[in-house]
Amino acid sequence: MRPLYREAQGKLSWEGGNAGLWYDKFCNEWCKDPQKHGLEAWSLEAFTIVRGKDRKTINPKQDWIKTVTEKPCGDRELLRAAEMRLARLVEGKGGEVLHYRLESDFVTGLGRQHPVENGFTWHHTLGTPYLPGSSIKGAVRAWAMQWAEGVERAQIKRIFGSEGKNDRAFHAGSVVFLDALPTAPVSLKADIMTPHYVPYYQGDEPPADWHSPNPIPFLVVKAGASFVFGILPRKPEYAEDCRTVKGWLAEALEWIGAGAKTAVGYGRFAEDVEARERFERAREKEQAEKQKREEEERQRREVEEQTRDKSGLYAELFRASVEGRWREQREAFSQQGVIEGWMDRLESEPERDAIELFNEFMQQHYGDVLKNPDATKGKKGKPKHKPRQRELAKRWLRIRKEHGDG
Repeated sequence: MRPLYREAQGKLSWEGGNAGLWYDKFCNEWCKDPQKHGLEAWSLEAFTIVRGKDRKTINPKQDWIKTVTEKPCGDRELLRAAEMRLARLVEGKGGEVLHYRLESDFVTGLGRQHPVENGFTWHHTLGTPYLPGSSIKGAVRAWAMQWAEGVERAQIKRIFGSEGKNDRAFHAGSVVFLDALPTAPVSLKADIMTPHYVPYYQGDEPPADWHSPNPIPFLVVKAGASFVFGILPRKPEYAEDCRTVKGWLAEALEWIGAGAKTAVGYGRFAEDVEARERFERAREKEQAEKQKREEEERQRREVEEQTRDKSGLYAELFRASVEGRWREQREAFSQQGVIEGWMDRLESEPERDAIELFNEFMQQHYGDVLKNPDATKGKKGKPKHKPRQRELAKRWLRIRKEHGDG
């Protein structure tokens, strides 16, 4: 990681791009401490500039962290698409899709290397924070081993697998933990940890009150963000293990949290009912759209099959009948103007196959009228059929007679 050339500064931005790539690769906040000399003067360490009575503190690390905290991080459409893909995978394998909301700030990947000292775990393609499946598995395993009641060691080993490859009976766990992804753009913020006994932590001195506090900024996800979790059985016969883990996961996220710094309250989750309801609505919409696409494809194939070696007018008429569902719905065929319009076409373009096809619809929906358009009913001899029905029937009988089909 090197400072950017002066010519490149001011041209780089993560506007609409991958915030993780920006944060990890383009740090350019190195500043020169006027109180130092040489290469040592250039660093990301905070320093204070004193000019007379004025004092100004420069904190390059915190300034860099704030470059990704000014607006929500992530693309809403990409995140929803990822959520739906995860759901299809999990449900296809008989697993569980779960939604949880952050009740406290969340931090992940502090141990990763980064110029600002503390790293952050970014999803490579979505450019958002996420919780790796391995971290979730570790948290749930810790909960099951230390706090869950009535759990046998053999059950732990079956569900989570062997702890190391030196195990002679090494095997993978019966439950697969997928990465937890945000369901919407998340808000980030700069937080600060302030260890007071740095020499003690470094093993140089015992803890003492004369040690100077050392503020260290780091990046966190604000509370309120919603994440989707996915767990699935490695084989169908492990479905019961998956249901067991579902309960452990909920308890672990609520009581011990996930991510880093959970001992001081970070990373606590609670079930997100609102996100679950939104997800169900989105899935219903997706299924409806899928059914619509399948129906359109079925209709396209049907039209292609039925109109092969037919006239162009026949193909057009058949396509209209399929799209309008004329065979299933009399009202659709009888809409004002539909029959009249097609009769005009058939009179001007008397294709025989098209006339035969149209006659099928007329016989299906107006067969009784075609037998006797002027039929009456009752002692007073009132017309049996409505005026429009009579007119359409007479006109159709005339068209068939003129074109030799009557």
